[in-house]
Parts: sequence; structure tokens; C-alpha cells
Amino acid sequence: MREDRAILAGAGETRYMAELGRLAGTLGMEVVGVLEQGRRDGTGYLGRGKREELRACVEKVDARFVVTDDELSASQARVLERAAGTTVVDRTELIIRIFEAHARDSASRLEVELADLEYRLPRVKGRNPELSRLGGGGNITRGPGEQQLEYDRRAIRRRIQTINRKLAEEKAARVVRGARLRRAGPPTVALVGYTNAGKTTILNALSGAGRSTKDRLFETLETTTRLVEGSGANGDGKVARPDIVVTDTVGFIRKLPTQLVHSFASTLEVSSEAEVNVLCADASSEVLEEEIQTVIQTLSETIPNGSGPGSTILCLNKMDLVPEEREAELRRAYPEAVMISAIEGCEALLEEIYSCVSSGRERMEVFIPHAEYAAASRLFGTAEIHAQKSTEAGLWMDVSLPRSASDRYAPYRV
Repeated sequence: MREDRAILAGAGETRYMAELGRLAGTLGMEVVGVLEQGRRDGTGYLGRGKREELRACVEKVDARFVVTDDELSASQARVLERAAGTTVVDRTELIIRIFEAHARDSASRLEVELADLEYRLPRVKGRNPELSRLGGGGNITRGPGEQQLEYDRRAIRRRIQTINRKLAEEKAARVVRGARLRRAGPPTVALVGYTNAGKTTILNALSGAGRSTKDRLFETLETTTRLVEGSGANGDGKVARPDIVVTDTVGFIRKLPTQLVHSFASTLEVSSEAEVNVLCADASSEVLEEEIQTVIQTLSETIPNGSGPGSTILCLNKMDLVPEEREAELRRAYPEAVMISAIEGCEALLEEIYSCVSSGRERMEVFIPHAEYAAASRLFGTAEIHAQKSTEAGLWMDVSLPRSASDRYAPYRV
């Protein structure tokens, strides 16, 4: 069907055509050709000869789209579109359109709309009508930017101001909620990583959450938080595990549009506050190290303190897809990494998380009178309980507490 046939075009020293193909496929396009050039042309992205070759390819395979591996200026897009004789979609618009199709909650939709408007503002033209047919757009009740198609620059700027105000209000509310949870809640863990690294599958394995884990890029856009229940002390000598709160965040990608880096900074704030950050990576990726570095760099640009004040665990997921020889190489290259297959289980990762949580806590013995049982009950689910014994006068406990909470229990210290 001609509607979804696309030719990929890449120019410059760094090109990621396989990844661009996956992005196009995520939106429902069928890639029918690839055209590359070693340098970028300032006028039309591709040089004149390559533009002529592109037009011949478009006519030969009857393609409806040309998708470029970089963001184009308005003039570059016009030149390339005129030369190709078909619709040109650059990498930024493609990613924004994918985000639009996958945004589920109101905050994510506002963030995508903001990114879309910031991208549109210097171009001031409506969304490609051909592109709107792809990516399941018919299932979206209100696609970002739908009301801005006929707006002029002034109207777009007003809408941007409105969205920024709403997002600021949401951020303020989130800060209040986060402060309350940090004061009284269990340890926090953030899953960060490259898109499609399996973060949501890990979340599901840890918590039993029924989040979508389809094999497509940017399946998760909004943060999703789940409680992973610990194990209570039962007197058999085993150490009690506290409950932990695990948050799944939006994935990163190379050449992530600047508009989306800034728009989604709010969804990654959880990483800056987490006691433990789990940097998830696809062990089967042919460019594993580059993907890891992309995450680290994007976090440093998005969050003032990088990945946050807590510990960071490198988790190489999808080990079931890695041959034995490659597995040995990975163990030599990343000796500190936790290597798992989330579809087979995450016990090794969970053990490492609890180890990191314990290292950031203070161990103490406390004795809490029965009359103040509420103080003891708050320890269950938030503290790591190594041992406990009930007496006639009260409850003796050997616990590891978050350092922020240890002062509250200083009066009960034995």
C-alpha cells in the first residue's frame, strides 16, 4: 500500500539508519529504500546529485514519505520535498509523532504538545495530513497540536505559555507529593535507560504490574510507579526486606529532539531523588556502549546532578538473547553490572537493589514501648528489619533506617 511506504535518507558523519528504520516502523511505515551520503548539504540536506537519485528511488518504489535521520530547517525541508516529489518527514517530527501516539496521561500529552508547538513555531505550517494517518492516530481522542493547525505565531506562543503554566502547576504538586513520600515512604528506585531496553518488563517482573511491553520504541512515555512488597520479619532469623517503590521512566534515544529533552525533564526528576537508579541497557544491542553513554549524557543535560544522589546500578537486560561468547565478553567489559533476562526473573537485580538501599542506611537497635506501637508500625515496610523480639514492656528491633528518618528514632535507640 503506497500510503505507508517510506525511503530513509541520512547525511553526515554519524548516521543511524537501522534505528531510524525502527522509528519509522513504530509509526507503521514500511521502509522500502535507504539512501545515504557522507556529508550534509546546507541547502537541501542531500547534495544535488543525491536529491536527483532520491527522486528516482521515490518514483521507482512509489514511496509516500522520505524520512531523514536529522532535523531539517524549514528551507532544507522545502528543497528536499520539492526535489523528491513527495512528503518529507525529519527525525524530530517522526519522534514527536510517535510520542503523540503513545502519550496516555494528560501531563504526557501536554509535554508532547509543547514539543510539537516549539518545533512548529519557526515553520508555521500544519501537521502533514499524510503523516496523521499513521501510528494509530485514530485512537487518540485529542492529538497534541490538533487545535493549532490554523493558528498563527501569536496564537501558538499563547498556547505555549498556557502549557508551560499548567506544567509548572503540575511540577509544584509533584514536588509536594514527592517530599511527603520521601519523609514517610519506602526506599525509591528509578529505572532509566535507552528506549526498548526492557525497563517496563523489569518493572512488571518486580511488581507484577500489567504495563504494556510491546517491542516498539517509546512504548512508555509517562512515569509509572509501583510498590514492590518486601518480606516481613518472621522470627526465623531471615533479614526482613522493606517495601520499595520502583518508577519506570521514558526511554532515551540518540539525537533526541531538544524540544523533547526539555519537555520530558519533569518525568525524569524522579531519578534525581531516587535512593537507587537502575540504568537499564539491552545486552543484545550491537551498540551497547554507545547507548549507555547516550543515557548518561542525556541525564547530565536534563538533571542538574546527573543521575541523582543515590547509588547507580548498571543492569544489562535481555541476556537470553546473548550468545555465550558474547556473554563472556560482557562480563569482562562490565564486571560490576547485574546481568539478567527480565522475562526469566529479576532476583539478582532485586538483591543488588536491596544491597544498595542498605548501604545508604543507618543500622541501629531500638526499643519501642507497646504504648507507642504506631512508631513501631511505621518501621514495617520502610526499614530493613534484621531481627525483632517482643517483651512485656515493648518491642526490641534491630533495623536499618534511611538516614533521613534515623533522627526520628533516636529517642528509642538502645
